[in-house]
Amino acid sequence: MSINDPLSLYIHIPFCVTRCSYCDFTTFAGKLELVPEYIEALKLEIEMNSDLLCLQNPVHSIYFGGGTPSLIRIEDLESILHTIRSNFQVQADAEITLEMNPGDANKNYVQELHHIGINRISLGMQSSNPDELEIMGRRHSLEQTFEAVRLLKESGLENFSVDLIYGFPTQTMQSWQNSIHSAISLNPAHISLYALSIEEGTLLQKRIFEGKLQPIDEDISADMYDYAEELLRNSGFIHYEIANWAKDSKLQSRHNMQYWLTQPYLGFGTGAHGNIDHVRTVNVSTIDEYLESMKLAQKNRLVFPASREIISQTEMMEMQDFVMLRFRMLQTGVDPANFKHRFGIELDDVFHYEIERLLHKNLIEVTSDRRLRLKNETVLVANQVFMEFVSV
Repeated sequence: MSINDPLSLYIHIPFCVTRCSYCDFTTFAGKLELVPEYIEALKLEIEMNSDLLCLQNPVHSIYFGGGTPSLIRIEDLESILHTIRSNFQVQADAEITLEMNPGDANKNYVQELHHIGINRISLGMQSSNPDELEIMGRRHSLEQTFEAVRLLKESGLENFSVDLIYGFPTQTMQSWQNSIHSAISLNPAHISLYALSIEEGTLLQKRIFEGKLQPIDEDISADMYDYAEELLRNSGFIHYEIANWAKDSKLQSRHNMQYWLTQPYLGFGTGAHGNIDHVRTVNVSTIDEYLESMKLAQKNRLVFPASREIISQTEMMEMQDFVMLRFRMLQTGVDPANFKHRFGIELDDVFHYEIERLLHKNLIEVTSDRRLRLKNETVLVANQVFMEFVSV
């Protein structure tokens, strides 16, 4: 990592009022009383890692994820941002994103978000259907989503993204079409569409196991994706990553691009991940463990004080990540010239047989400028491409 490489920061807010039925993220309901102590621990982790890593890299994105960051008071968000700006070199035009539950939006809160420097919102719409929202365990309505967007635009926060989930039990093609049309009508800068994944230990998995809900057929889920892809393309959105569309290349998620382009990032808070200087970090996974780790850190002064895993990356691991993640980038794909610049070796010298197999299977294509890209019909089976590089 050179001193000029832009850096991204991820801030994890693990608190929720209720837990969504499909969620297996590091989130916790019923612990809001721990928020003040958690905020102080977060600021300490930011200060310590800045001090001990001695990074001079410019920070060009900050992302508040969760959990439900929009539960946090403006004063606390401002305090976290002040700590970041005091310890890192944050660019004047840095993208600063906050994930928001539509039901949390009110005029004063949204205006204050803009005032303290939040300039991008990721809005968890998920569906326009009230029955689906109830089964998902979401605590907002479609009307609240529309009101949240009105308030965002009124406050000047025009750069907002909308999230939707497809392939959910009880979802029909008609209800999905209604959801995607509703999302487009909001005129967002960005849309993310996530295929439902039924995760172990979730309430959704339990209901399916008990026979209370039936999973949607994979072919129907694929049809939902295809419908949305065509509609978004015809509505002027650029399909730049498997699950992401933007109105303009400048409105692509800078923070998520950091992951897909395998650029350096630090994660702060419970369960947060980082990847910097050939090392991956994973923080402890409960709030209590995190708070205890940061109490000990005040005495020990260790780098990555809240980590439960610090994993050294071999060059082969980094080359595999480079190829897999860039295949997710549908417009640009894998550029052999970038690979050689990064690793000092030709892409074909490392992955010749894997690339030949994928070309033979007609899963990828070579563009006119020698880039490798997923074929349009491959997007829904992209894991077949990724697995070639896991098994090296």
